[in-house]
Amino acid sequence: MRHYWVIAKLLITVVATLLLLVHMQPVGHLADAAARAALAGGELQGMRIQLIADAAAALLVLLTAAALSVFKPRGVTRYGRRRQREQIPQPH
Repeated sequence: MRHYWVIAKLLITVVATLLLLVHMQPVGHLADAAARAALAGGELQGMRIQLIADAAAALLVLLTAAALSVFKPRGVTRYGRRRQREQIPQPH
């Protein structure tokens, strides 16, 4: 937890996991409706758009997390600064 990008990536992962768990409800409903074929195609239009938007948002979140892993932006947390000061030998 010395760098801000680590904290940002952790938060992205936790939030994405929670949102994807919530997203499973409409997916389950859509799968159930498709399996029963009880609903007409027009009734599922709004849910289809929601699923596409959710998938696009999930892709954006995954790409952001991957970019943070690759580029590792600068910026050290207070904890990281304190650890750096502790590791530097002090002149006497």
